Amino acid sequence: MEKNKKYGFSHVRRRDLSELNCTLYEFLHEKSGARLIYLDREDDNKTFAIGFATPPQNHTGVCHIIEHSVLCGSEKYPLNDPFAELLKGSLNTFLNAVTYTDRTVYPVSSRCEKDFLNLTDVYMDAVFAPNMLKNPSIFKQEGWRYEYDEETDTLSYNGVVYNEMKGVYSSPDELGAAQLSLSLFSGTPYEYDSGGKPSDITSLSYEQFKDFYRRHYHPSNAKIFLDGRMDLDKVLPLLDSHLSKFDLGEAVKIVCESKKQISPDVTLHYEISESDEEKGKARVLIGHVFSDVLDKESQTEASIISDLLCGSNASPLKKAFLDRGIAKDTAMYTIKGNENVLVIEVRDAEEDRLDEVDEVINQVLSELINDGIDKEKLHSTLNTIEFRIREGDHGALPTGIVYAMTVMEHWIFDDTPEESLLLNSTIEAVRTRIDQGKFEEIIKEIIIDNPHKAKVIMLPDKTLAKRTEEEERATLEALLKSMSEEELSGIKEENEALKTWQSTPPTEEEEASLPTLSLEDIPEESSRPFAKETEVLGVKTLLCPVKTNGIVYISMLFDVSDLANEEFINLALLSYALMNFPTEKRDALSLQNDIKANLGSLFATVTVGSRNGIATPYLKVTGKALTSKAPDLLRLTEELILSSKIDSEKEMARIIKQMRSGLEDVMLSSGESVALSRTEASRSELGAISEYLSGYEAYRILCELCKDDEKISEATKNVKALLERIIDRRRLTVLVTGTDDEEFLKSLVSLVPDKNMPYEKKHTPPCAEKNEYLLMPTKVCYAAKSGRCEEVGEHLGIMRVVRSILSYEYLWNTVRVQSGAYGTGFIPRKENSLSFYSYRDPSPARSLEFYDGSADYLRSLANEGANITKFIIGAIGEYDTLITPRVATRICESDYIVGWKRDDEIKVRHDMLNMTSEDLLVAAELIDKAMSDSSIAVVGGEEHLKTLKEKPAKILKI
Repeated sequence: MEKNKKYGFSHVRRRDLSELNCTLYEFLHEKSGARLIYLDREDDNKTFAIGFATPPQNHTGVCHIIEHSVLCGSEKYPLNDPFAELLKGSLNTFLNAVTYTDRTVYPVSSRCEKDFLNLTDVYMDAVFAPNMLKNPSIFKQEGWRYEYDEETDTLSYNGVVYNEMKGVYSSPDELGAAQLSLSLFSGTPYEYDSGGKPSDITSLSYEQFKDFYRRHYHPSNAKIFLDGRMDLDKVLPLLDSHLSKFDLGEAVKIVCESKKQISPDVTLHYEISESDEEKGKARVLIGHVFSDVLDKESQTEASIISDLLCGSNASPLKKAFLDRGIAKDTAMYTIKGNENVLVIEVRDAEEDRLDEVDEVINQVLSELINDGIDKEKLHSTLNTIEFRIREGDHGALPTGIVYAMTVMEHWIFDDTPEESLLLNSTIEAVRTRIDQGKFEEIIKEIIIDNPHKAKVIMLPDKTLAKRTEEEERATLEALLKSMSEEELSGIKEENEALKTWQSTPPTEEEEASLPTLSLEDIPEESSRPFAKETEVLGVKTLLCPVKTNGIVYISMLFDVSDLANEEFINLALLSYALMNFPTEKRDALSLQNDIKANLGSLFATVTVGSRNGIATPYLKVTGKALTSKAPDLLRLTEELILSSKIDSEKEMARIIKQMRSGLEDVMLSSGESVALSRTEASRSELGAISEYLSGYEAYRILCELCKDDEKISEATKNVKALLERIIDRRRLTVLVTGTDDEEFLKSLVSLVPDKNMPYEKKHTPPCAEKNEYLLMPTKVCYAAKSGRCEEVGEHLGIMRVVRSILSYEYLWNTVRVQSGAYGTGFIPRKENSLSFYSYRDPSPARSLEFYDGSADYLRSLANEGANITKFIIGAIGEYDTLITPRVATRICESDYIVGWKRDDEIKVRHDMLNMTSEDLLVAAELIDKAMSDSSIAVVGGEEHLKTLKEKPAKILKI
């Protein structure tokens, strides 16, 4: 390896990284100047990423639009959308592109070597030979364009990124973060939003777009990252085939000399619904610049400080704001860039008390510094960080992708970016600083005496959305009036050219250009784990058969099917309360510190499963710890479920208000989940229960509770009684991963008393209307349509392949490409439901029409005898996920609560692998049956109500 100078690459250095159990090799592509790092690691999941320094120069979002556009066809792969084609027919474990504040990264991964090489080749050609440079329609589709409606004689804006960012800027979180960056980093690239502000996106020209690409997308400005066990004699020549077309260029240097100053306070407004009667919804963000991106110790210290001050309602800074009634919640977090920012965010505050915010912060921190910080609390949080490092479990993200993104974050500033992955020395250095009593000094330096900080005050505004819409309409009307006939004709011609390009099917030659897999490349058997069922002391116990590197995971499921309707809000409150109330032994903060000191985590949540249309909700207590700490896991679990004292109405009121605020934020940022939830709630018990737990119904009930102290008192009593009632061995199912030790299993089950109290299943009827419009302060829409058909489960394998066909072919080309929605999809569920949805959608009524054309589209494919092999491969790849111990535990738990067995998995996989185009007729029939009695939900602003006038709907206000 060290002597390898083949394929245009020269070896620069080698470094053994024992902490990661791998060897690093760095190469330089001598002709083009591209740099490459390879982590030779025992992982069959292979990762490729290429990144470019792309510091923005304005708010036009040009780097974001380029990120989208390079994936719309290239010299070697001239299809309109190779990215969508790859989604259809790849076994990838990750496939995406991401625009950060100062860089753009294109990462992919796959366990299949052939697939990995295909993905790498397509991405290399996309970034270095994109068709967007010669086809302005790509810019207009992905960026922005004018659209003229001849019937109404009106002009409007459209474009995928434009609509995406309209959705982003409907979120107060995004608005505040953008303004904070502007205040802190004025005069540097970090003052700009790399994603683009909607009002600025429409000033970007095609020529400016191309100029930015040519300056930044050269191999000399490229960083290539490889990870996993792979054959470099196949990978390096593939990379060289693209890079050798270029001569040395110039790397982009990010100049960021921000001025250290306390910036003037900035006040801005954010949208809330006109029906919102709640007071006290101001927000304050205070950002403190504390280190550069390479300072890992400072970053870790900032994380510890955030947890110390605001980790829970009992943490000193959050508690101070809550006790004084200034705000309903307070959070601390870091924003990463060239310079890192520690943010204190005071949420849902009283407007007439905002002048007290600085006073509270200074008082709490001064007292903490003068009294001295309990070192054990700091060590507890550090233990949690260290546990996560040892666990190395990133959930749905492959480890190689996490490594790639972390390295790219540092590589544009540092010649040894792998240091960002090596954290053992960082942990030890921070541990030493805790022992030396340095954290009082650190808090003083980062927050109190920091010479570089800024404050953003955000005030709610009920008419902002209407004013913004009126201003945009007036601007477009004036523009239309000022246009000459020639200019208007030009817009019409450009849009016709765009439609023609979008609707022109690829030639056989173009289709054949994209590398593909065959069914022979797919493993015959699924890697999905299935738990071994046994009984321990009369309790059903599931043992998940995966290796966990010395960590034990537990899930305790308590059946609460004797609840119904609005009773479920008490269950949701209970899951939150268990981490915020004291126990009979100590206060909540002491319990949390003990958990952090000895475990990886321990918390409660709620989950719901459905079998044969009958839904069963569970309170889930879940935890994880090193095997050596298993006794502590038992001890703390017992204290949590048996000794929690839920009797403070004051604390319950705080939790209710925080849950309400949290749900509101989720609904604003994920309108498609709201729409889907409402359509499901009109169809099934599962959907209705989910609504009462975490949907609009839960939000509605929480809003009512917030208005009435008597209801809060009653809720406190109900939650306390619920905990006493459901912690019963009769209700219990246990799932354990990482040990089958009989004594541990008996001890775990024995924690739960055998009260032998009978309980009866209650049923929760549908709680939503068939057609609904949810008014929310958002600039774009979300449209969902759902139906049920009892035959879906029997044909689930077919419907999973159809999901790939509709989501990445039909809906992608209609709802996303033609209409400009940021996202869209089709979802078949084991519970016999079928759903369509759109995300950040400018034309919800049109999307609903496209949904209605899905069955006929499938019939046309069947009649053509279409080759669906790539869709089968893509569907298999989507369900063959990487299995980490935590993911395996979640899968086994999910399979249990829905009754999914190994035979079910075998049948579904068989049906997928043996599907033919004729089966599309079966799928079309199922969709027609399901949609013959469907439900529709649209989430959006008032201006879109008129677009749905032909579909009478109940109007709900958020």
